[in-house]
Amino acid sequence: MVDDPEARRVSELLDRLTRGELSEAEAEELELYAQADSQLRAAIEARTSQAALGGGWLARVEADHRIAHAERSPRVLLERGIGGLLVAVGVVAWAAAPLLGPGMVVVGLGVLLLSWIRVNHRQDPYKDIQR
Repeated sequence: MVDDPEARRVSELLDRLTRGELSEAEAEELELYAQADSQLRAAIEARTSQAALGGGWLARVEADHRIAHAERSPRVLLERGIGGLLVAVGVVAWAAAPLLGPGMVVVGLGVLLLSWIRVNHRQDPYKDIQR
Protein backbone atom coordinates (compact mmCIF):
# COMPACT_ATOMS: atom_id res chain seq x y z
CA MET A 1 0.00 0.00 0.00
CA VAL A 2 1.35 3.41 -0.97
CA ASP A 3 1.25 6.02 1.81
CA ASP A 4 1.91 9.01 -0.41
CA PRO A 5 -1.43 10.36 -1.74
CA GLU A 6 0.23 11.73 -4.88
CA ALA A 7 1.85 8.36 -5.68
CA ARG A 8 -1.46 6.61 -4.97
CA ARG A 9 -3.24 8.98 -7.40
CA VAL A 10 -0.61 8.41 -10.10
CA SER A 11 -0.98 4.66 -9.62
CA GLU A 12 -4.78 4.94 -10.01
CA LEU A 13 -4.37 7.03 -13.14
CA LEU A 14 -1.93 4.53 -14.63
CA ASP A 15 -4.36 1.69 -13.92
CA ARG A 16 -7.20 3.61 -15.58
CA LEU A 17 -4.93 4.30 -18.56
CA THR A 18 -4.18 0.59 -18.93
CA ARG A 19 -7.90 -0.27 -18.80
CA GLY A 20 -8.73 2.47 -21.32
CA GLU A 21 -10.96 4.34 -18.86
CA LEU A 22 -8.90 7.54 -18.59
CA SER A 23 -10.88 10.76 -19.20
CA GLU A 24 -9.39 13.86 -20.82
CA ALA A 25 -9.09 15.63 -17.48
CA GLU A 26 -7.34 12.64 -15.94
CA ALA A 27 -5.00 12.41 -18.94
CA GLU A 28 -4.06 16.05 -18.44
CA GLU A 29 -3.54 15.43 -14.73
CA LEU A 30 -1.28 12.49 -15.49
CA GLU A 31 0.63 14.61 -18.01
CA LEU A 32 1.25 17.24 -15.32
CA TYR A 33 2.68 14.56 -13.03
CA ALA A 34 4.86 13.23 -15.88
CA GLN A 35 6.41 16.61 -16.72
CA ALA A 36 8.69 16.43 -13.72
CA ASP A 37 9.41 12.69 -13.75
CA SER A 38 11.06 10.95 -16.72
CA GLN A 39 10.48 7.50 -15.19
CA LEU A 40 6.77 8.24 -14.99
CA ARG A 41 6.86 9.34 -18.64
CA ALA A 42 8.36 5.94 -19.58
CA ALA A 43 5.73 4.16 -17.47
CA ILE A 44 2.96 6.10 -19.23
CA GLU A 45 4.32 5.14 -22.65
CA ALA A 46 4.58 1.47 -21.59
CA ARG A 47 1.04 1.48 -20.20
CA THR A 48 -0.29 3.18 -23.34
CA SER A 49 1.22 0.53 -25.59
CA GLN A 50 -0.02 -2.18 -23.23
CA ALA A 51 -3.55 -0.74 -23.36
CA ALA A 52 -3.45 -0.60 -27.17
CA LEU A 53 -2.32 -4.22 -27.36
CA GLY A 54 -4.96 -5.38 -24.90
CA GLY A 55 -7.70 -3.41 -26.65
CA GLY A 56 -6.85 -4.94 -30.03
CA TRP A 57 -6.85 -8.41 -28.56
CA LEU A 58 -10.19 -7.82 -26.87
CA ALA A 59 -11.70 -6.50 -30.11
CA ARG A 60 -10.57 -9.66 -31.93
CA VAL A 61 -12.05 -11.88 -29.24
CA GLU A 62 -15.36 -10.02 -29.45
CA ALA A 63 -15.36 -10.39 -33.25
CA ASP A 64 -14.78 -14.13 -32.88
CA HIS A 65 -17.66 -14.34 -30.42
CA ARG A 66 -19.98 -12.59 -32.90
CA ILE A 67 -19.12 -15.17 -35.57
CA ALA A 68 -19.59 -18.06 -33.12
CA HIS A 69 -22.94 -16.62 -32.05
CA ALA A 70 -24.04 -16.28 -35.68
CA GLU A 71 -23.05 -19.90 -36.37
CA ARG A 72 -25.29 -21.08 -33.52
CA SER A 73 -28.35 -19.15 -34.63
CA PRO A 74 -31.47 -21.22 -35.41
CA ARG A 75 -31.50 -20.13 -39.07
CA VAL A 76 -27.91 -21.26 -39.68
CA LEU A 77 -28.47 -24.54 -37.86
CA LEU A 78 -31.56 -25.18 -40.00
CA GLU A 79 -29.72 -24.30 -43.23
CA ARG A 80 -26.82 -26.56 -42.40
CA GLY A 81 -29.10 -29.36 -41.26
CA ILE A 82 -31.02 -29.24 -44.54
CA GLY A 83 -27.79 -29.07 -46.53
CA GLY A 84 -26.29 -32.01 -44.68
CA LEU A 85 -29.50 -34.01 -45.07
CA LEU A 86 -29.59 -33.35 -48.82
CA VAL A 87 -25.97 -34.49 -49.16
CA ALA A 88 -26.54 -37.64 -47.08
CA VAL A 89 -29.78 -38.60 -48.84
CA GLY A 90 -28.22 -37.78 -52.22
CA VAL A 91 -25.28 -40.10 -51.59
CA VAL A 92 -27.63 -42.92 -50.57
CA ALA A 93 -30.00 -42.22 -53.49
CA TRP A 94 -27.14 -42.09 -56.00
CA ALA A 95 -27.32 -45.87 -56.56
CA ALA A 96 -31.11 -46.00 -56.91
CA ALA A 97 -31.58 -42.83 -58.97
CA PRO A 98 -28.38 -41.91 -60.84
CA LEU A 99 -29.79 -38.55 -61.96
CA LEU A 100 -31.51 -37.51 -58.73
CA GLY A 101 -28.74 -38.52 -56.29
CA PRO A 102 -25.91 -36.36 -57.67
CA GLY A 103 -28.32 -33.43 -58.03
CA MET A 104 -29.27 -33.69 -54.38
CA VAL A 105 -25.60 -33.83 -53.38
CA VAL A 106 -24.80 -30.73 -55.46
CA VAL A 107 -27.78 -28.81 -54.08
CA GLY A 108 -26.90 -29.85 -50.50
CA LEU A 109 -23.29 -28.78 -50.94
CA GLY A 110 -24.50 -25.49 -52.44
CA VAL A 111 -26.75 -24.84 -49.44
CA LEU A 112 -23.86 -25.59 -47.06
CA LEU A 113 -21.48 -23.36 -49.02
CA LEU A 114 -23.94 -20.45 -49.20
CA SER A 115 -24.68 -20.76 -45.48
CA TRP A 116 -20.97 -20.68 -44.66
CA ILE A 117 -20.35 -17.70 -46.95
CA ARG A 118 -23.31 -15.81 -45.52
CA VAL A 119 -22.05 -16.21 -41.95
CA ASN A 120 -18.30 -15.87 -42.45
CA HIS A 121 -17.82 -13.58 -45.42
CA ARG A 122 -20.87 -11.37 -45.54
CA GLN A 123 -19.10 -8.81 -43.40
CA ASP A 124 -15.55 -8.77 -42.15
CA PRO A 125 -15.60 -8.75 -38.33
CA TYR A 126 -12.02 -7.50 -38.24
CA LYS A 127 -12.42 -4.50 -40.57
CA ASP A 128 -12.61 -1.97 -37.73
CA ILE A 129 -9.79 -3.46 -35.66
CA GLN A 130 -6.49 -1.56 -35.63
CA ARG A 131 -3.41 -3.76 -35.84
